[in-house]
Amino acid sequence: MMIRVRAGLVLAILSGAVTVLAEERPGPVWQADAHNVGHAIVQIGGRMCEYHRADVEEALRRFDAVRQVEFLNNHGTVLVRFEDGTVRPEQLAQAVERALAMGWGCKAWVE
Repeated sequence: MMIRVRAGLVLAILSGAVTVLAEERPGPVWQADAHNVGHAIVQIGGRMCEYHRADVEEALRRFDAVRQVEFLNNHGTVLVRFEDGTVRPEQLAQAVERALAMGWGCKAWVE
Protein backbone atom coordinates (compact mmCIF):
# COMPACT_ATOMS: atom_id res chain seq x y z
CA MET A 1 0.00 0.00 0.00
CA MET A 2 2.74 2.46 0.97
CA ILE A 3 4.67 1.69 -2.21
CA ARG A 4 1.60 2.54 -4.31
CA VAL A 5 1.14 5.84 -2.49
CA ARG A 6 4.80 6.76 -3.00
CA ALA A 7 4.69 5.72 -6.65
CA GLY A 8 1.54 7.80 -7.15
CA LEU A 9 3.14 10.82 -5.51
CA VAL A 10 6.29 10.51 -7.62
CA LEU A 11 4.17 10.18 -10.76
CA ALA A 12 2.13 13.26 -9.80
CA ILE A 13 5.28 15.29 -9.20
CA LEU A 14 6.87 14.20 -12.46
CA SER A 15 3.73 14.92 -14.45
CA GLY A 16 3.53 18.44 -13.02
CA ALA A 17 0.29 17.83 -11.15
CA VAL A 18 1.85 19.01 -7.91
CA THR A 19 2.91 22.63 -8.13
CA VAL A 20 4.81 24.67 -5.59
CA LEU A 21 3.85 28.29 -5.84
CA ALA A 22 6.33 30.95 -4.89
CA GLU A 23 5.01 34.04 -3.22
CA GLU A 24 6.59 37.37 -2.55
CA ARG A 25 8.62 37.58 0.62
CA PRO A 26 6.48 38.67 3.58
CA GLY A 27 7.42 41.81 5.41
CA PRO A 28 7.46 45.48 4.55
CA VAL A 29 5.78 46.46 1.32
CA TRP A 30 8.37 46.71 -1.41
CA GLN A 31 7.58 49.11 -4.20
CA ALA A 32 9.15 48.02 -7.45
CA ASP A 33 10.19 50.68 -9.88
CA ALA A 34 12.44 50.67 -12.89
CA HIS A 35 15.36 52.09 -10.90
CA ASN A 36 15.76 49.52 -8.15
CA VAL A 37 14.62 46.22 -9.67
CA GLY A 38 17.09 43.64 -10.82
CA HIS A 39 16.12 40.30 -12.24
CA ALA A 40 17.86 37.15 -13.31
CA ILE A 41 16.82 33.98 -15.05
CA VAL A 42 18.42 31.03 -13.27
CA GLN A 43 18.42 27.78 -15.23
CA ILE A 44 18.61 24.46 -13.41
CA GLY A 45 19.86 21.35 -15.15
CA GLY A 46 20.63 17.79 -14.24
CA ARG A 47 18.75 14.60 -13.67
CA MET A 48 15.46 15.49 -11.91
CA CYS A 49 17.05 18.60 -10.35
CA GLU A 50 14.32 20.96 -11.57
CA TYR A 51 11.81 19.21 -9.30
CA HIS A 52 13.52 20.34 -6.09
CA ARG A 53 11.63 23.63 -6.04
CA ALA A 54 11.46 23.98 -2.27
CA ASP A 55 15.26 23.67 -2.00
CA VAL A 56 15.75 26.18 -4.81
CA GLU A 57 13.38 28.71 -3.29
CA GLU A 58 14.90 28.32 0.17
CA ALA A 59 18.40 28.93 -1.22
CA LEU A 60 17.28 32.07 -3.03
CA ARG A 61 15.25 33.45 -0.12
CA ARG A 62 18.36 33.43 2.06
CA PHE A 63 19.42 36.57 0.21
CA ASP A 64 17.80 39.58 1.89
CA ALA A 65 17.67 41.35 -1.46
CA VAL A 66 15.52 38.68 -3.15
CA ARG A 67 11.93 39.85 -3.41
CA GLN A 68 10.28 37.30 -5.69
CA VAL A 69 11.00 33.78 -6.91
CA GLU A 70 8.87 32.56 -9.80
CA PHE A 71 9.15 29.17 -11.45
CA LEU A 72 8.38 29.88 -15.10
CA ASN A 73 7.99 26.26 -16.19
CA ASN A 74 8.61 22.66 -15.18
CA HIS A 75 11.98 22.55 -16.91
CA GLY A 76 14.13 24.45 -14.42
CA THR A 77 13.63 28.08 -15.44
CA VAL A 78 13.39 30.41 -12.44
CA LEU A 79 12.83 34.17 -12.54
CA VAL A 80 14.35 35.94 -9.54
CA ARG A 81 13.58 39.59 -8.77
CA PHE A 82 15.86 41.39 -6.34
CA GLU A 83 16.98 44.83 -5.24
CA ASP A 84 19.34 46.00 -7.94
CA GLY A 85 22.99 46.42 -7.04
CA THR A 86 22.80 44.22 -3.94
CA VAL A 87 23.56 40.78 -5.34
CA ARG A 88 25.11 39.46 -8.54
CA PRO A 89 23.05 36.98 -10.57
CA GLU A 90 25.98 34.55 -10.51
CA GLN A 91 25.73 34.47 -6.70
CA LEU A 92 22.10 33.37 -7.01
CA ALA A 93 23.03 30.54 -9.37
CA GLN A 94 25.86 29.43 -7.08
CA ALA A 95 23.49 29.31 -4.10
CA VAL A 96 21.02 27.18 -6.06
CA GLU A 97 23.76 24.82 -7.19
CA ARG A 98 25.01 24.40 -3.61
CA ALA A 99 21.44 23.65 -2.45
CA LEU A 100 21.14 20.94 -5.10
CA ALA A 101 24.61 19.48 -4.53
CA MET A 102 23.18 16.15 -3.40
CA GLY A 103 21.41 15.67 -6.74
CA TRP A 104 22.68 13.78 -9.76
CA GLY A 105 24.95 16.28 -11.44
CA CYS A 106 22.73 19.29 -10.73
CA LYS A 107 23.96 22.56 -12.19
CA ALA A 108 22.61 26.10 -12.11
CA TRP A 109 23.56 29.02 -14.32
CA VAL A 110 22.35 32.48 -15.26
CA GLU A 111 20.93 33.26 -18.68
